[in-house]
Amino acid sequence: MAFHQEQGRSERPIDYARRKSGLETPLVGRFYRENRILVFAPPLWYDTLVAACIIGGIVFTILFVLAGGEGWQLFGSIATAAGGLWALASNERMICDLTKRTYTRFEGGGFTRHLQRGSLNELDALVLTTEQYAVLGSVVLYRLVLHWKGASHPPLPVEKERHSLLPGGPLNQNASFILARGVTYAQALGVRYFDNSHMYGKSPVPVL
Repeated sequence: MAFHQEQGRSERPIDYARRKSGLETPLVGRFYRENRILVFAPPLWYDTLVAACIIGGIVFTILFVLAGGEGWQLFGSIATAAGGLWALASNERMICDLTKRTYTRFEGGGFTRHLQRGSLNELDALVLTTEQYAVLGSVVLYRLVLHWKGASHPPLPVEKERHSLLPGGPLNQNASFILARGVTYAQALGVRYFDNSHMYGKSPVPVL
């Protein structure tokens, strides 16, 4: 259950039609072609790390097998390759054509991936949320989460920031930069924008 809240209006519950599970891919928003294309995709370092885990894990697994290796060395190389494959399968990307008002989303859900195409008119709202760690209470995650009308598709965290709070400070004390970027994205997509950074939220991607 999630809530959209707008100043002067009551909260309204939304039940997601289906929940996704897997890794939460770190995404960042970027404009291309004179701001006619908006892309939410992993940063270069993330794609490089995923590729390195897959290739390195496979190569070292083969080398350890040929050398007669066993135990933790072999397990570690297999686990590295498997982790890279799981990250690749959980990869998320969304390409928005702001001129044609269409989008293409590559939705990662573990090893059950989906390809979605549709109109930007299907989008409901962009919501800024705050998640606070239960163990490290002073650390918060700010997320910009994109929602579809009627909860027809799982929400997409399009950007995320991690911050440490000063003692006694409000939850949204460091949310100004991601808040401003959210305004830019919402205006480009033509959707409503809700700032829920002042209240407790949770990750839209359930922990496995």
